[in-house]
Amino acid sequence: MKKQEQEKQTLFSVIRSVLAALFGVQSDKNRYHDFKQPTAWPFIITGIIMIVMMVGAIIAVAQWATASQ
Repeated sequence: MKKQEQEKQTLFSVIRSVLAALFGVQSDKNRYHDFKQPTAWPFIITGIIMIVMMVGAIIAVAQWATASQ
């Protein structure tokens, strides 16, 4: 195995991979590297947190835009 495939992913690389996947711009190389990781839990947990944050941001913007003056 290559050294890059043996290394565990850092928090930053997991966040970057999840964001790329959420927006549909994940490269095949990065996706291949992600699927070579021993566990999917960091991606699942980070994905749930990112989705909750995105929904919260959409709700906040919608409330701000529709707030009465």
